[in-house]
Amino acid sequence: MRPSAIVMSLALLSPLALPGATWAQSTPSDVRDLVGARGSSGETALTNRGYVNVGGETGDDRSWTYWWNERRGVCLSVATMNGRYDSIVSTPSPDCRRSRPTTLPGPVGGPVHDGRPTTLPGPVGGPVASGRTETIRFARGASSATRQGTVSGYETVTYLVDLRAGQTLTVALRTSNRSSYFNVTAPGANQALFIGSTSGSRYQGRTTASGTYKIEVYLMRNAARRGERANYTLTVGAGR
Repeated sequence: MRPSAIVMSLALLSPLALPGATWAQSTPSDVRDLVGARGSSGETALTNRGYVNVGGETGDDRSWTYWWNERRGVCLSVATMNGRYDSIVSTPSPDCRRSRPTTLPGPVGGPVHDGRPTTLPGPVGGPVASGRTETIRFARGASSATRQGTVSGYETVTYLVDLRAGQTLTVALRTSNRSSYFNVTAPGANQALFIGSTSGSRYQGRTTASGTYKIEVYLMRNAARRGERANYTLTVGAGR
């Protein structure tokens, strides 16, 4: 076979040999115009287009946020550098805390949910795919409770606590893995009122609604992908 023919054959075969490579680096058509936008205006535009911020992480010279579009089934990884969106690429759905992705055909591309339960702590709610759920009830005369546990990979452990409007909720996390965080979601809300990956390991705030508050402990995608685990101690308090 002539060298030119070999090169042509390899060029034709390479997309088949690496089906995820092109997709992983592609920018969906509905957000291409946001590359280079200022971070604040980009966030507003993504929200208006149906995306919800589900967390992020910070590097040496840039930060990354992950955005989930429930209708399209698309997860975006947005890199911000010097206050502007440096890149926006579609990324596997577990990065947005969704399980068992498949590929959505067509110009948009990206993962789509296959109908099974999903784990998505943070701004977008969803039933827990793995991990346990526990209801926290304070002992008589006590205003706080401590729970110890372990979370690994894409597992999420969920704690439920019933509170009245006007109480002060305090949550603190001590963990063996610096990529482990918790989120707090109010009753009936589809967005978290606290996202640990961007706000830290301690929350305190006054409740605005009565009902069951959800506290989810999880690992960020960099640790979850490697199957890491975190041993943690979670302290939850409710004051007047």
